[in-house]
Amino acid sequence: MLSVIHTQTTPFVVRSDTSPYRPRISRETRRLLLTAFVAVLTLWILARIRFPERAVDRNPVQPLLTQLAKPPRFSDLASTVDAVSARLAAFLVAVVPVGDDTSDAAALASDRIPALRIDDDLAIAILDPSLHAAGRDPLGLVALDAASGLALIRVDRATPAARPLLWQPQRLDEPRYVIVSSSSPNGLWLRPVFIGALNGVQTPRWSGPVWPVPSSTGLSVGAVVFTEDAELVGIVAPYGGGMAIVPANEVVTAAKAIAAQPPANAADVGVEVQALTSTLAIASGAETGVVVTWVDPSGSAARDVRPGDVIVAIDGVAIQNVEQWRVRLARLGAGATPVIRVTRSGAERDVRLDAQTASASPSNPPLGISMRPVARVGIEVVYIERGSAAEAAGIRAGDLVTAIGAIDAPTAAQVRSAFASAQPGDILIVAITRGTTHRVMGLQR
Repeated sequence: MLSVIHTQTTPFVVRSDTSPYRPRISRETRRLLLTAFVAVLTLWILARIRFPERAVDRNPVQPLLTQLAKPPRFSDLASTVDAVSARLAAFLVAVVPVGDDTSDAAALASDRIPALRIDDDLAIAILDPSLHAAGRDPLGLVALDAASGLALIRVDRATPAARPLLWQPQRLDEPRYVIVSSSSPNGLWLRPVFIGALNGVQTPRWSGPVWPVPSSTGLSVGAVVFTEDAELVGIVAPYGGGMAIVPANEVVTAAKAIAAQPPANAADVGVEVQALTSTLAIASGAETGVVVTWVDPSGSAARDVRPGDVIVAIDGVAIQNVEQWRVRLARLGAGATPVIRVTRSGAERDVRLDAQTASASPSNPPLGISMRPVARVGIEVVYIERGSAAEAAGIRAGDLVTAIGAIDAPTAAQVRSAFASAQPGDILIVAITRGTTHRVMGLQR
């Protein structure tokens, strides 16, 4: 409704309808917007059908902003590592592995092991199996799970200002940079490492899944892994013939279990095994299990078990591989009486074993070498006894001993005489040839 107001000048037309002005959208614009919406919706539906395993991106704007942002530089990564190092300075501890006969711990400082402080004077670490086998456990060792290598270690008292959070992964299928601990004679330092997707797998060493990593990543057993925000990802542990990252939650849970109930001392059942190959499976009539390679003649298994037998189960639990066998034995306490199921020529039977405390190396071990002469060269090692001085020196069957002490091309009698005439604690220099390589070893009396 319009009304005309007359004045002495030009008349004004006043709109009685006070509703706001709304611009009109053309039909062509509406059709274009509708077409674009239908196209985007169609592409989204096709992507869901073609890639159903991929998670839906709730915020498609962020990836676009990331592409437009300035790419990170190496200096930025170095600054991140420095910042993480400062935050974790009191949380990471370097422990030193030493032998029973080592008096100077500083001499072995180059083998420092990274450890995680879980209390003011307590830390955890994963030990390389070779160190424990050589008797080089770290100073302050409180408890050790021989199956997983997880150790509880007493360290110098300190109170960290803040402990790192445990990483809660959202996407394990994405490659990423992580911050990893490394050791040096001067202590610990952190470095960036690029890793690919983390795929969880089960292993008898741990109750939960672990993340295998290829050897090309440059990680080492015992390395502690963090995110760029100083969150604890986990610790690197042995896995099969390689390595895996044990998730932080799994490590912490296992550490609490060790602290509450320390594992029993290692036990020995007097049986050694190897993997069951297809040829041995046909010969033994067993489909799965591990093959017995050696039986202690003085042990409880000597009467009923012999090399070539296949162990298919222990205490009713099937044994699929050597790792499972070692884990089961590592968690047996001395005095346990496990029952193994043995297959020989297709016939199965149960054998009860006595788990004895693993014996320490004798103070004066025997030479322990079976030899045969090699003209104008020396002697060839045919067999090495367990727990012998030759085994401790690293001598293997097949090695050629070309010199011992001042004697070149020694005979078997000269090797035995040189060892017998040495005083306890003396070390004889032995030159050997192994394949195409030449080595020198110390044979301790």
